[in-house]
Amino acid sequence: MDEEEVIKFLGEARIKGYASGKAYSPGRIEGFKEFSYADGKLKYTDMYSGSIFFSGQETIFDNNTPVWGMVYYGGILNDDYDASEVYDFLRKALRDIPADLPLRGKEIFSGTKFVYKNSVQGDIWHFIGYEEIEHMENTIYELHYSGGYIE
Repeated sequence: MDEEEVIKFLGEARIKGYASGKAYSPGRIEGFKEFSYADGKLKYTDMYSGSIFFSGQETIFDNNTPVWGMVYYGGILNDDYDASEVYDFLRKALRDIPADLPLRGKEIFSGTKFVYKNSVQGDIWHFIGYEEIEHMENTIYELHYSGGYIE
């Protein structure tokens, strides 16, 4: 797999997936929601279950063979916040992705009420990361993610 091709394709898929705000379809597995995006020989899928707290998996296929994957788990930590408001802000942060490593959002994204922070170690082929949303310096949402090359 060509690294630049995967990075470019993943960035496109991210913008068209969860970050777009479009509804996901019922998944192939009961209780899951799913989004798919394809361009030529590459296909991306994102499947998750849950809402306030959720777990999911993203996969890139090359000619129907899995070549890249990421797993994630996260949620809203404080019941005092409206989930739709928090997740609307998250989608805005995830539309502003770094072009060189489009795993999640940029290191910092600020809105009028919330601040998104993301830290990641590694590269597109082997990584681990953590994102959070803060309100008045209190973490109200967090997500752990990891993944890389599949062979």
